Amino acid sequence: MSTTLAQIEKTANLSKNNQMSLMIFQVQFQKENARPPSYYGMNVFKVREVLEGRSYEVAEMPDSNPLIEGMIELRGTYLPVIDLPKWMGFEMTEEEREKSIIIVADFSRNFIGLRVAHIHGVEEKDWTEIHPAGNYNVDVNRNQIVNHTYLDGSETLCYILDIEKLLIEAMPVMAKKIFSSAKEVDKSQIQLSANMKKAKVLFAEDSKSIQKYMKMVFEQIGLMSEGFDNGRLLLDYINKLEDLNEISVVFTDLEMPVASGHTVIKELRNNPRTRHLPIIVHTSMTSDNNSREVIEMGANYFIGKVDTDLIVKTLHKVQQDFPRLA
Repeated sequence: MSTTLAQIEKTANLSKNNQMSLMIFQVQFQKENARPPSYYGMNVFKVREVLEGRSYEVAEMPDSNPLIEGMIELRGTYLPVIDLPKWMGFEMTEEEREKSIIIVADFSRNFIGLRVAHIHGVEEKDWTEIHPAGNYNVDVNRNQIVNHTYLDGSETLCYILDIEKLLIEAMPVMAKKIFSSAKEVDKSQIQLSANMKKAKVLFAEDSKSIQKYMKMVFEQIGLMSEGFDNGRLLLDYINKLEDLNEISVVFTDLEMPVASGHTVIKELRNNPRTRHLPIIVHTSMTSDNNSREVIEMGANYFIGKVDTDLIVKTLHKVQQDFPRLA
C-alpha cells in the first residue's frame, strides 16, 4: 500500500498550485431504462490501491456495524471493507458485488476498503472548481455530500463525499472515542495563558462532523473559536480584521473547496500583516511527505485528524513558541 515517488511529486506540485487529482467513481451499476448513476470523487492522494472485488474474500466481523461488510487480507494486513453503496442508500446484488471494485484508502493512517461499482477515471481539478454542497435536484443524500464539481468538459455533477462522516457512522467505536476524547479533556493538565484565552482560534474545515468535534475541543479547554467551511471564507474574515491580535492561532484542513489549506498557508505567509500568525495544519492526509511539504510552505505545525491530546499539546507549544501568546 505504497505511493510511488512520481505520484508524490505530482501531488505535491498540484497542491502548491491549489490543484488536486480526483478519483471519480460510481456506487451503482447502470440499470436498464434508468438514468445514469451519480458520480462521486475522492482525492487520489488518499487512494493506496484499487482492487477487483471478486479477488478478495470478505470475512465477516461479529457484532460490527451493518455498513462494515467484514475484513479482507491484503499482503498480511487486515482491512475493514465499508459498503459504500449501502451508506448511500443503494443495495448491490451478489452479481454486482462480483463485478465491483474495492478502493483501499488512507485516512489519518487508518486503512480501509471502500466498495464501489465502477472507477470512471482520474481528473485534475483546481480547488476553485470545487464548490460547497448545495441543494441538488437529483437522487443523492445531501447530508453525505461535502462538496461538488463537474466532470471535465461537461455539466455532469460529481459529488465529493464527507468521508469523515462515513467513518464515524460506520465505526461507532471510533466515533465514541473521538467525541468522548473531546468531552473528557483533563483540564488539570491545561495551562493556557490569559493571552491565549482572550484571543480566538480560527479554523477552516469542510466536514460538519469534524467542525462539531473541533468546536467541542476548544470549548472544553476554554478557548473561543470560529469555524469556516473553506479556506477562502477564513482568509476573507482575517483580511477584514483591524486587529490581528484577536486571533491566537489558525487551524486549516488541506482539502477544501474554493481555497485549499495550501492556499491558506501561502496567502497568510505572503501577506506582511498575517505572516506572523501561527498555522496548524489539521488533516487526514497524514503522509510524511505531506507534513514536510506544508511545513516548507510555512505552516508551523502538522497534526492528523483526530487526536485531542495532540491538539492540546500543540496549543501549549504554540503558546511557548509565540511570545505574544505567553
